[in-house]
Amino acid sequence: QEFVSRLEELLNQLVSGDTDTARIRTATSTLNNDFYSSSTCVAALVQILSSSTHWQVRQLAAVELRKRSIKWWSKIDINTQTAIKNQLLEVILRESHELVRHATARVISSIAKIEIPAGTWNHLLQFLYQCCQSPNAGHREVGIFVLYTLFEVIIEAFQDNLRQLFELFGAALNDPESKVVRVTTLQALGKVAEIIDPSSKADIQLFRDLIPSMVNVIQQCLEQGDNDSAIKGFELFDGLLLLETPLLSNHLQQLIEFVLIVSRNNQYDDSVRVMALQFLIWVTNYKKTKIQKLKLVAPIIQQLMPIGAEDDPDDQDDESPSRMAFRVINSLSTKLPPQQVFPVVMENVFTYVQSHDPKFRKAGMMAFAVLIEGCSDHMRPKFNDLLPLVCNGLRDPETIVRRGACIALGCLAEELDQEIASNHATLLPLLFDLMNDPNTEIPKQACNALDAILEGLDDEILQYLPTLMERLLLLLDNGPNEVKTTVTAAIGSAAHAAGSEFKQYFPMVISRLLVLMTLNKNNDDMLLRGIATDTVGSVAEAVGKELIQPHVNEIMRLAIEGTHLDHARLRECSYCLFAVMARVFGEEFNIYLDTIVPQLLKSCQLEEFDPFILDENLSTDIDIDDDDDDDAEYAINSAIVDEKEIAADVIGEIFENTRSNFLPYVEASISELVKLASHHSGGVRKSVVSSLFRFLTTFYSMSNPTQWEAGLPVKVPVHENVQNMTKTVMPTILAIVNDEESKMVIVQLYQEFIDTLKQCGPAIIADYVDPIAQNILSLYEKRALCQLDNDDEDELIDEDEEAEYDALLISVASDFVAALALVLGPDFASYFKVYLPHITKYYKRSKPVSDRSMAIGCLGDSTIGLKSGISEFTEQLLSLYLKALGDEEEEVRSNSAFAIGVLCQYTTIDISSKYNEILTRIYPLFTGKYVLNVTDNACGAVCRMIIKCSQVIPIDQVLEVIIRTLPLKDYEENEPVFQCIFYLFRANNSYVLSHIPEFLNIFAQVLSPPEDQLKDQTRQELIDLIKALNQQFPDVVARSPLGPFLQS
Repeated sequence: QEFVSRLEELLNQLVSGDTDTARIRTATSTLNNDFYSSSTCVAALVQILSSSTHWQVRQLAAVELRKRSIKWWSKIDINTQTAIKNQLLEVILRESHELVRHATARVISSIAKIEIPAGTWNHLLQFLYQCCQSPNAGHREVGIFVLYTLFEVIIEAFQDNLRQLFELFGAALNDPESKVVRVTTLQALGKVAEIIDPSSKADIQLFRDLIPSMVNVIQQCLEQGDNDSAIKGFELFDGLLLLETPLLSNHLQQLIEFVLIVSRNNQYDDSVRVMALQFLIWVTNYKKTKIQKLKLVAPIIQQLMPIGAEDDPDDQDDESPSRMAFRVINSLSTKLPPQQVFPVVMENVFTYVQSHDPKFRKAGMMAFAVLIEGCSDHMRPKFNDLLPLVCNGLRDPETIVRRGACIALGCLAEELDQEIASNHATLLPLLFDLMNDPNTEIPKQACNALDAILEGLDDEILQYLPTLMERLLLLLDNGPNEVKTTVTAAIGSAAHAAGSEFKQYFPMVISRLLVLMTLNKNNDDMLLRGIATDTVGSVAEAVGKELIQPHVNEIMRLAIEGTHLDHARLRECSYCLFAVMARVFGEEFNIYLDTIVPQLLKSCQLEEFDPFILDENLSTDIDIDDDDDDDAEYAINSAIVDEKEIAADVIGEIFENTRSNFLPYVEASISELVKLASHHSGGVRKSVVSSLFRFLTTFYSMSNPTQWEAGLPVKVPVHENVQNMTKTVMPTILAIVNDEESKMVIVQLYQEFIDTLKQCGPAIIADYVDPIAQNILSLYEKRALCQLDNDDEDELIDEDEEAEYDALLISVASDFVAALALVLGPDFASYFKVYLPHITKYYKRSKPVSDRSMAIGCLGDSTIGLKSGISEFTEQLLSLYLKALGDEEEEVRSNSAFAIGVLCQYTTIDISSKYNEILTRIYPLFTGKYVLNVTDNACGAVCRMIIKCSQVIPIDQVLEVIIRTLPLKDYEENEPVFQCIFYLFRANNSYVLSHIPEFLNIFAQVLSPPEDQLKDQTRQELIDLIKALNQQFPDVVARSPLGPFLQS
């Protein structure tokens, strides 16, 4: 008894509110060493829980009992165990304080986790069932809560009792007295849902029958103002959407209608409305087929739009119903086919922007902004009709509308950069005016939009540079920090676009940026310092090594200092600067490697689950949702995740530029990258992919390789270092592909894989061709993990309509097919045969132009790689291309011309009888106006045909057309064109010999800058031809500007 009394006294000390930390530390030490070190403490804690007059002591006794019973239970004799179990059930029924009851329930669950699987506490479940059916509401609350805590730890034990549970829960959801019973039942059902067999139709139906009552519980909580319980209800339904078992399908329409009613009711607390809208985002992610089938897209959007017209909180990081409504629209636009979302949103947008109420105009502008990401390709042909919408918004008299228009313009610049850049004369003056707006939010958003536009402006920026820099530097010197941040970023984009022309602004910019790189007083300072660090990198790359050299030591000192300050975003920006400086200085950057590479690796190794230790010895409040598994709760630190993403990417870039100097760090770097390949963040996985491929290509380029040859087995062996790196990189890449759920990770992976294949050739895939080919096939068949929807619908939806992100997967798969053809050559024919029907199904009139163009382009590019291997497919492809040459879209006709040209070039089947028809179909392309390379592709096609079978072509007529199109803008097609010209001159063709002055003029243009108009070999052949012509026709050549080339 003295043991119990002393234990209770120590517990009382800990909950007494005593602030003497020394006494608390002593008491805790005594408890751990003298009391909790033997199994005797379990029975003693039960006694205190049962008898103490202080609820805080009883609660703490229960908390400690849970931990100690898990540790000592097996050391306690069976009779004592039985007594403890019985006493706990008595205690929890008579306990008056809710927190103590909850803590006691978790003690019961922790013991039950051991006893129930052993079959030694069968009485417990019967006891709980009786409690749940008791006329005493308090007993019902105890029964349902203990069941809920049991479900948290041993839910599988109830697999055979589901029907009894459903009957029990059906009554509990409609408990006439206790909301606690109803809400706890709701939570318990979330756990039960996890063990329902997807094939058990009976159990699924029993669960579905409870859904209306579950919704009623949430409704009751809302009516009573119990926001916390209502939020738990919405969280439950969020979880149900993620399950494989189709529990919500039959009620999904009613659930969506319910959450829309809740979302629109501004009498409810914002936190509840945000959770209701979050449910819609999950529905869009996991039940998009159902949404389409039920035709709910329009009703959802129409009810979201008024929510978007509500006021936003001042803090940009705060969630609100209006912001969440726009997130739902964005989710709809990215997950569903644009044909279903774009027209509905835009109908509302045009209505809202014409409203007299500025809040509605703001809603229209923001809805348009969030629509762009998922519908950019769909809206591209309509761009000229949509741009005035944004321009009018930029001129709106109300701040909130102008702000929304700036955001929309930034989104357009991100997704439709070429279209925006071509309208610079309209847009930039508007933005310059907004930079003078007295409301600081407008210059900030204007600079954000400007930042996005400048990225794609290239040389067009030069005419605006003086005005632009004057405005930016004025804001940088006089604006508040939040404006300075966006201004600084815009200066970086201006430098990037202007390139070497930015040199005149370098002195005035670098001095300011170096000052900003010293800021460190608060978080705003750190953010601005980070952006300044980033911008220094952009400026350095623009002006070059020579100008930046005098400042490099100071820049690197400040950037390295930034990596040691406690600010993850600043470290990211420093890392990005390191990557840029490595590009600018190349192997000269090696002097910094010893300092920065260990820091990068350290960031890769950071623990991102920040432990928040719950000191239960001092607890006076145990929540129902406390984690029962251990004493630490974890929260993912997203800033550290972002830091890892940047660090992993920069490691590869630094190796690529410092090469042999980086070799001491290769092993450690690869080790960290491979570990991060299974990281939960898609951004981190993208960085891993990028760096792994960089390591492979850098080792390849360092080996001074001989040019690879297509086909397997490998004809040109690669260096041993490349072989070893391949054995590490390729299995990791394939593992990522097999397990990857993110579409955009897969897209980037294959894009980088394509570049790597083109550089390194077939050696890197020699041992992996079959699994790689299967992975591509799974994309076409929509079986890849990232394509699988958690939808239980058997009904087919329109296959011709798909979200743009889904279409992007097929596009990158098709690009990869062409890359495989390039490195495998004719050996690829057996794989191509499998892919062909999947590719050709994307060419039909009902498909969007992007799909039709992609399909024809893929087939043409694959032909270049396959060469004679294309022959067995000639008849099918020729028929398809002839059809596509009559397509209503010029982009498709252009690709068709290219494809039919390379088919004529490489097939071994004689199709010369079709040449006249082909020429007839191609001829209209020489008047093309909309696609820049359309005539170039037509030219290339005809020239390939001449080389292959000139005798069936009316050469004089054809050359009359071709010569008017030269020189080409698409330099790739210069190859077949000039090979054709060489062929005709060698054959002494009468037309070319009678038009030598015209050809000499063309030759002069392609030999002039830019130098990459011709490949080196073709350029030399052309110079040799000019020299030969000079010998035959010296007077004609002398009158041309080709004299300098006769000396080379």
